[in-house]
Amino acid sequence: MNNRIVDMPGVAPEPAALWDGVHKIPWNDPAFSARILNEHLSQEHDLASRSLPFVRAQADWIARRFPCPAPAVLDLGCGPGLYARQLAARCRRYVGLDFGPASIDYARREVGLPGCEFRLADVTEADFGQGFDLAMMVYGEFNVFSPHQARGLLAKCFHALNPGGVLLLELQRPEAVRAVGQGGATQTRAEEGGLFADEGYVCLTENFWYEEEGVALQRFHVRLERGGTVVYRSTTKAWEEAEVKRLLAEAGFEAPEWCGDWPQPGDSMWLVAVVKG
Repeated sequence: MNNRIVDMPGVAPEPAALWDGVHKIPWNDPAFSARILNEHLSQEHDLASRSLPFVRAQADWIARRFPCPAPAVLDLGCGPGLYARQLAARCRRYVGLDFGPASIDYARREVGLPGCEFRLADVTEADFGQGFDLAMMVYGEFNVFSPHQARGLLAKCFHALNPGGVLLLELQRPEAVRAVGQGGATQTRAEEGGLFADEGYVCLTENFWYEEEGVALQRFHVRLERGGTVVYRSTTKAWEEAEVKRLLAEAGFEAPEWCGDWPQPGDSMWLVAVVKG
């Protein structure tokens, strides 16, 4: 492979353009989806999903903290169904939504439990339906949506839940998002391919932090072994506690609880639980 470093433009997008166009990696692309599935299933790291021991611990935590006989569960961004394996057996109904085709295909094939349904859908556009006792979006997925999309998601969650239903929202802590945006540029080399391509490539990552907007932007310049460079963006909103409370209140939720006993490795995320009155 040519070892020349990928050219780095070094010019940050204007703040007004942060959420324009493709502001995150296209996980719904079939090739990307197939590659990220391998990362979801890996037990060597937790870059895409948590390891199975923590998934089990979190499912047990949910059952203890919010006991409900045979609940209906809505799992937004369900991936390959790792939580479904733990939750579906305790539910009368489990619905998982994800827009990664490889993950949904895997979940349908491997987690064929009664009352368990997996939908290939973009959560910002899909109709969630109604009648759920628990809705969940974990592992910081909420942070990758624009503020406008975030408000729409919460409104749909409120509509989908029964009175007394619970929303579990796991967010990346604002200081963790800020640290990403303020990080230095890095270069990685994947001789045999990796997340960004099946062929070998060099990836140069730029990080930008927008203080006023509370947004971290990562830009990936991927130089392919056979020639050509592709650029991807990943945009992440840092939600402060007061902002989260305001978002939830706008959607109709009241009295959110930050759950310090939520099992997780490290402290880069926090879990908010809120009940629909």
